[in-house]
Amino acid sequence: MTALAEVVFVTSSAPKHREAEAILGIPLTRQPLDLVEPQSLNVIEVARRKALLAHSLLHKAVLVEDTSLELRALGGFPGPLVRWLLDAAGPESLARILDGFADRHATARCVALLFDGSREWIGEGTVEGSIVKVPRGTSGFGWDVVFAPAWGDGRTYAEMSPDEKNARSHRALAFRSLARQLPGASLTPRP
Repeated sequence: MTALAEVVFVTSSAPKHREAEAILGIPLTRQPLDLVEPQSLNVIEVARRKALLAHSLLHKAVLVEDTSLELRALGGFPGPLVRWLLDAAGPESLARILDGFADRHATARCVALLFDGSREWIGEGTVEGSIVKVPRGTSGFGWDVVFAPAWGDGRTYAEMSPDEKNARSHRALAFRSLARQLPGASLTPRP
């Protein structure tokens, strides 16, 4: 069985890399790759395709992570396509896009997938919450300034300390779920 410390974490995002290391409590080798971003409304399918592409280039066990931000008022859009919305219009667009709707509910979903060339392990994490009307906070990255988890007392991820966010975020839940599936791993995920 492959230990997470032995795989290459394929991400171009330094903040995502730091968050994963903080959540897992181990150093991860990061390898940014210029992969064609798979397009799908299924976050597991996106992660699976990224892992296959990364493994075909590196010929090593790879760890990939992908997130989805699903807005209930928009039938789940943008989902895994949230990166493209952020790139085109910024996180404040997520707040503005819901201005005409009473329902600001959002689901943050993360998939962490380890692929060693013959087998895959998938960890999933889901956090319910809402999109605030105006971006708030200075911590985090991506859409952290507009997503307020249901457990956060109305605060956005960006208004929390990294330790507080990493204790219960969708990414934390996904990485911990993945780590629990690796009984031979020399890893004890942080609670």
